Amino acid sequence: MTAKVERLVNLTVAFLEARRPMTLAELRRRTGYYTQGDPESSRRMFERDKDDLRRLGVPIETREVAFGDEVGYVVDRAAYELADVDLTAEEVAALSLAVQLTGSEGSHLALAKLAARAPDPADLATSPTTRVSLVPDPVDAVADAVVARVPVRFPYRTAGGETAERTVDPYAIVQRRGAWYLVGRDHARDAIRAFRLDRMVGRAREAGAPGGYLVPEGFDPAEHVRGPEGERVDVEVAVRAGARWAVELRGGVDTGRTHHGEPVLRLPDLDPVRDRSWLLGLGPDVEVLAPEALRAEVVEALERLSGGATSERSERDDRGGGREDS
Repeated sequence: MTAKVERLVNLTVAFLEARRPMTLAELRRRTGYYTQGDPESSRRMFERDKDDLRRLGVPIETREVAFGDEVGYVVDRAAYELADVDLTAEEVAALSLAVQLTGSEGSHLALAKLAARAPDPADLATSPTTRVSLVPDPVDAVADAVVARVPVRFPYRTAGGETAERTVDPYAIVQRRGAWYLVGRDHARDAIRAFRLDRMVGRAREAGAPGGYLVPEGFDPAEHVRGPEGERVDVEVAVRAGARWAVELRGGVDTGRTHHGEPVLRLPDLDPVRDRSWLLGLGPDVEVLAPEALRAEVVEALERLSGGATSERSERDDRGGGREDS
C-alpha cells in the first residue's frame, strides 16, 4: 500500500470514528499526519486529500465548531454507508438459483446469511441443482495461439460441407460482415488462407512450439477476407419507426424528407448485391426509394415472397397514392 493510499484510508477511518466535527488540529493529533513545519503546506496537503476522498465518494462535510474560530470536518455515516439489503423470500430464492446456475463454489454460506435477513423463511435446500453449459467463444480458441505464435491444427468444414484437417500458422483474427476469420499460412498449401471460426469442428490444438513462425512484415489480414468488390451506391429508404434503429445502426442518416409520412434515410456506400438481403429482411418496415434499379429488384423479390401484393401496392403508390414532402 502506498503512503498516500494508507493516509487516505486512515483519514477516512478517523472521520468515521469521530462523534463530532474535527478541526485540522484534531486530525493531526488523531492521525499523525499534516505535521509539516509550514502550516500552509500542511493545510494544502490536507485539502488535496480531502478533495481526493470526495472524488472517491466519501461525503466529507464542513461545519462550524462551537466556541471556536476554526471549521470542523465530519463524514455523515448515513450518507457514506450502504443501505441494508432487505430481500423477500422470493428474491433470495431467485438469487440462490442464479448463483447455482453459474456454478459458483463456496457461496451457500453467503446466501444463507441473506436468507436469514428475509422477512419470510427462505428454504435454499429446495432450489434445483441446475447448471448452465456456456459455449466457448470461438475467438478464445485461437487467440492465445495468435499471441504466442503457436501453429495450430483443427478439423475444418468447407462451404461445400467437406471436412479436412488443417495445420495453420495463425497470423491474426479479423471480423468481416459479422463472421470471425483466422488468417494465417496453411501448411498444406504453403499460402495464406482465411478460415471462418464457426466452421472449425472442435477446438484447435497446438501443433508446434511458441514463437515457431514470424508474421510477414506489413501483413494486413483484412486483405485476405475481402470478396470481389462491386459498385457501391447510396440508398434512400422510407423507414417505419420499428426499423429505424436497425437502419441507423447500419449508418442511415435522416435526409429531413418524408415519403408517405415516413422519414427518408440515406444509407451511404451499400453493396446492392450483398446488402439486398438485409433490406429484404426488414420487410414492410422499409421501402427502397433509390436507386431505381435496386428498388425494382427489391420489389420483385418481395413480390415473389408475397404473391404479388407488394407489386400492386408499389404500382399504386407510384400512380400517386401518397405525397412526398421535401
